[in-house]
Amino acid sequence: MSGTIGAAPPWENRWVRILVVALLMYIISMIDRTNIAMAIPSMRAELGLGRAAIGFATGTFFFGYVVLQIPAGRLSSVWSAKWVIFGLLIFWGLVSASTALVRSEGELIANRFILGVAEGGVLTSTLVLIRNWFTRDERARANTVFLLSLALGSVIANPISGVVLKLSSWQWMFVIDAIPCFVWAALWACAITDRPEQAAWLPATERQRLTTALAAERSLETPTAGHWTRAIWNRSVLIIALYNFLALAANWGVTIWLPSVLNQAGLSIMSVGFLSAIPYAAGAAAMLIVAFSSDRRMERKWHTLLLTALSGMFLLAAQLSGETAIMMTLLLLTLSFACFYGRYGPFWALPSEVLPASVAGVGIAVINGVGNLGGFAGPFAFGAIRSATGNFGLALSLAGAVLVLSAAVLLPLRMPGRRPVIAARPAEHY
Repeated sequence: MSGTIGAAPPWENRWVRILVVALLMYIISMIDRTNIAMAIPSMRAELGLGRAAIGFATGTFFFGYVVLQIPAGRLSSVWSAKWVIFGLLIFWGLVSASTALVRSEGELIANRFILGVAEGGVLTSTLVLIRNWFTRDERARANTVFLLSLALGSVIANPISGVVLKLSSWQWMFVIDAIPCFVWAALWACAITDRPEQAAWLPATERQRLTTALAAERSLETPTAGHWTRAIWNRSVLIIALYNFLALAANWGVTIWLPSVLNQAGLSIMSVGFLSAIPYAAGAAAMLIVAFSSDRRMERKWHTLLLTALSGMFLLAAQLSGETAIMMTLLLLTLSFACFYGRYGPFWALPSEVLPASVAGVGIAVINGVGNLGGFAGPFAFGAIRSATGNFGLALSLAGAVLVLSAAVLLPLRMPGRRPVIAARPAEHY
């Protein structure tokens, strides 16, 4: 960040107060949705579940995830992203802790579905919040600071979960991982405001400057004709949603089964916890680099497209390395994850480029909801292919090919002409 943070207390700087609080909130979310990947070997043995059954059960999270997308996106746009997220924090904490009570495949399916409902509106609502606080020339970087949670959640969760599983049980892992939800909900209620004009903590001159800059940007937007529901069928929204479905199907298939791939190679569960964090750490670093590049060039589409294609190519190469060459496989998976996570900042800036603020929440909801249906398809396909073939090689090849295909889906996306960039305050840029 720039020197502005040193010029004012951190709690008066929006890059810290809004983004860091949101980042840590979503890290908690990612921990509570992905920690099941570490628990799968123990749960399979104790509950007697097959790989395809586990893949189906974990995938039902994403059916639930779709339920609140549009309601949360609309409520966040016209009411309050802050309070929508607050309620969802409490909800998903309770559901995540209750995973410890699961005793059958049916109970696991129900639990994962309800967890998906609870977490479904969080990303959409947070992206609406970020749009309310950051100008166009800041948005890829602002999105990236928040979306670092996607990578850091697994960097943090897998080692912690590995230690808890070593010392205790998978039931205690779910309970311990859920506790931060309730602590962070209290902090969220105190720290977050929906818009700059509501923020008494923001210095008056900066509040005025930022409010003016954001209002000027909104005045340049082309309104969407008709009812707000027309945003659901917007051509650009449908293209981006299809891309997101394919990309997340591939990524979640690899994410959910990565610990199992490493465990199958003979590594202990604690070693799996630490080694499986490496690809996500590389992804976090790539996100920062790509975000700066995207904002500097004010370009979103080609950053997203090229990095997605590269991620798929590295997955195809990982399959060729063979499961016995575990360190080479891990290296190629790390490169694939770095490319995939690197494209998150420019990707989530795309909806704000093609939609006006009044319907951006709905467009983001459609893109996120349809995309995360891929989160069901990917883990289920991985589990089924592993059961049929006895290894993960074919599944990795399929994931790589799907990523390359998803990159091609973005080719016909039409970006709007370059509009004037209205900076809120150049010296404050991240």
